[in-house]
Amino acid sequence: MKIVTYNVNGLRQRVSQFGSLRKLLDSFDADIICFQETKLRRQELKSDLVMADGYESFFSCTRTSDKGRTGYSGVATFCRVKSPFSSTEVALPVAAEEGFTGLLETSGSKIMEGLEDFSKDELLKIDSEGRCVITDHGHFILFNVYGPRADSEDTVRIQFKLQFFHVLQKRWEFLLCQGRRIFVVGDLNIAPAAIDRCDAGPDFAKNEFRIWFRSMLVESGGSFFDVFRSKHPERREAYTCWPSNTGAEQFNYGTRIDHILCAGPCLHQKHDLQSHNFVTCHVNECDILIDYKRWKPGNAP
Repeated sequence: MKIVTYNVNGLRQRVSQFGSLRKLLDSFDADIICFQETKLRRQELKSDLVMADGYESFFSCTRTSDKGRTGYSGVATFCRVKSPFSSTEVALPVAAEEGFTGLLETSGSKIMEGLEDFSKDELLKIDSEGRCVITDHGHFILFNVYGPRADSEDTVRIQFKLQFFHVLQKRWEFLLCQGRRIFVVGDLNIAPAAIDRCDAGPDFAKNEFRIWFRSMLVESGGSFFDVFRSKHPERREAYTCWPSNTGAEQFNYGTRIDHILCAGPCLHQKHDLQSHNFVTCHVNECDILIDYKRWKPGNAP
């Protein structure tokens, strides 16, 4: 199975570049395509941006104008109806969910188990910016996430970002306790370590979000593998994001904030997590190719 994660910085613009949604999706030759920063309002979800022959789509859009504008985030997951990589593998999910608190799916009537420490208003606010779509593919659950950005002086957004990832962590822990396998892909807006940023200062690693991210990883006692770092532990200048309109990409003056995380046993084993995981397994059944993409100014189809 091939999964692509792509911060599109506006889905409508990317579709226009390729001439149609179907051509854009086909260009990835993937089973599952996860877009972040679609920048679409719910009323803009028209057929030319949602429907493509051979794919099913799942969207989450901004439901608030608290930041003074609407349509500033948004995620979308497209799943191919039939996989060209396997005659038995089906990318279509058995279930899908907008957000991760459970309240958007239940009209705010029931708080999901494990989230009882939060009020309904807090949880609904966390899910109001269109930052997550969950698809359950039976043998694994996929989280397509666009993490909030919070400037160092913006205490309100810092608190929001902390709550966002805290609640997300609770959801992951609940699923892992049920024995589920989890993939998390997307732009999390966190560079975990100094090696992941071009201009990291001496106190870079002390940032609370970076501490949280690293606490989720196996090497810190957590459940998740950072797939890229597990495969390339010493690779430097492997950035996924650069300041726009500054020429920073030409000099690779960037940061690694787009991630692929996985947790749980690999596909051919139901038990023994410690000795069987996606990072070290070489069985064909567990050969899942995941690709990062990020839109850059001047890109041509």
